Amino acid sequence: MPQPLMPRPFVPQPLGFCFLFAIGLMIFGQMAARATEPRARLAEALVFHAPFDSGFDARLGAEPGIFTAESYERTQSQPGNHRSDVTIIPDGGRYGGALRFGDNAGKVLYFRGSNIPFSRADWSGTVSFWLRLDPDKGLKPGYSDPIQITDKAWNDSGMWVDFDEKLPRACRLGMFPRMSVWNPDNIAWEQFPPELRPMVPVLRPAFNDRLWTHVAFTFQDVNASGDEISSASFYLHGIHQGTLRRKLEFDWDPDKVAIMLGLSFIGDFDDLTIFNRALSGDEVEFLRTLSRGAAELAR
Repeated sequence: MPQPLMPRPFVPQPLGFCFLFAIGLMIFGQMAARATEPRARLAEALVFHAPFDSGFDARLGAEPGIFTAESYERTQSQPGNHRSDVTIIPDGGRYGGALRFGDNAGKVLYFRGSNIPFSRADWSGTVSFWLRLDPDKGLKPGYSDPIQITDKAWNDSGMWVDFDEKLPRACRLGMFPRMSVWNPDNIAWEQFPPELRPMVPVLRPAFNDRLWTHVAFTFQDVNASGDEISSASFYLHGIHQGTLRRKLEFDWDPDKVAIMLGLSFIGDFDDLTIFNRALSGDEVEFLRTLSRGAAELAR
């Protein structure tokens, strides 16, 4: 009586198995490459990073040391932090430690302007940081600038993020070219039409004193030649809030530029980063979602 045929066990042929294995490796490699590409592009563009984990100085920058000036004019300054109301809160930041500004003060903390590469032609860049505060309850009356970058004044070749003095406080990106460009007739601020001011306002920003909010702004084609229009975009927690499009001309003296932090600001500040080009919206979001912040871009 013939025996029933038994199913033959499947034994992969060497050539077929190797082919499938090679395809799997190729797909995995492509996926890994796609995951590392944004990180590599950001790392290449990163020129400044101050994590505030264990000290006030930056870990990456042309001149990483922080300074304290006696006043906004910065005629006298000394290395290090000399504001008694500013401390580092260890393990209390968005990543590791963070700066805590406890009160308004006449003294000004700043990094030197060499940390934000400047060009007199077709200049672009990105500034990113994290904030934790309740603007309406935590700030004292008056304007408050978590960051302001200028060599002269806020309204003359100055870029900044501030909170308006009026309640509820708006959060605004200011991108003020030289005065002769944006206000050639020297019109008083109160009389200057708000819609013509070189700012991107966010009327009801979602800040609170329990959660960290990512803040970033980009600028592109500043000091462009001819009639080319410059642009500056504002992002809060990865969401595009608006873009300013107009002629932007900055005439900085690089030796006098200061990256000033915590002007009349009360709250927490962390992970300040500067890039030498304008990041895309997708790149701003990628930066926001890094589990260890810009420390993952270390080189």
